[in-house]
Amino acid sequence: MKKASWHVRLGTLEWSRYTYERPENDPLRLLGSVRRGLQVGALALNEQGQYVQVVGDFITQLNSSQISRALAKAKAPDNFSAARPPEQKAPAPIVTVKRRRSFVVAPSTPT
Repeated sequence: MKKASWHVRLGTLEWSRYTYERPENDPLRLLGSVRRGLQVGALALNEQGQYVQVVGDFITQLNSSQISRALAKAKAPDNFSAARPPEQKAPAPIVTVKRRRSFVVAPSTPT
């Protein structure tokens, strides 16, 4: 039985599905996403130059030769940048506070 091969997709949109943006001094360089069967996650390079799969904060080392072959087949999107994505300002959220009705019960008078 032949094992499934790795599929790589490059770009910020791809890795942002599986992990968060790393700070500037972080040793990981996020590249895109990687998939083989049910195993999916963000593709990154660590400071030793090894390919790793990142899901949240969980890091798994990958076979570099297999990932290199998958990278050779991968096409980068037109706006691909392995560097940090440009910051986008999100609009301020609109908060609506609804008042709740309260009923005042008149005191009962003895008859």
